[in-house]
Amino acid sequence: MAHVFGFLAMVVLLCGCGQTQTNRESTPAEAKQRTATKDSPTLGFMHIKDASPIMDLDCFNEETRLKRELQGNQFVHEKCGMHETALLNEFVEGIKDSKECNGITLYLITEKKPEFMVQVGVWGHDKPDSSEQTWTWILSWPGDPSPANKESHGTGGMGSQSTAKLAARDVCMTVWDDVDPNHFKKPGGKIE
Repeated sequence: MAHVFGFLAMVVLLCGCGQTQTNRESTPAEAKQRTATKDSPTLGFMHIKDASPIMDLDCFNEETRLKRELQGNQFVHEKCGMHETALLNEFVEGIKDSKECNGITLYLITEKKPEFMVQVGVWGHDKPDSSEQTWTWILSWPGDPSPANKESHGTGGMGSQSTAKLAARDVCMTVWDDVDPNHFKKPGGKIE
């Protein structure tokens, strides 16, 4: 459990650094207006320098160890990239398969600015027993209409689940909770 809290602390710090760049993309008035018109909420992945949007934390630990043991080896980073691509696909499939994600547009294109951004860390995905997996996610909401001095301003939510599909479902439920506490779900979610 300590590894989950370590991941959360690391991502919260990274989110705070990245948030100063994205806070001006959507003003609170714009976010309220979008919510009032019931437009489809948008979700994308956090883009933090030198960090994948879906981090394989087992591989990250192994990579750190190998960097010390095999200094200068150019192949140390390749395994994590392949694993993280597979995990990203698993998470996207979870969004496609979850009815809770209906009406939410997932941006895979980095040029588009989503209202919500998610960062996910995965532990134990290499183990055959999926009950030992941990998918920990943090949802950022740069256009949060709450007062800027509020302690949770800009944080959409966070959580942990045992599979990609359950984590994707929880992320979507949290987006809906933030946008409309009455869980208004607009049909027609899509991935761009």
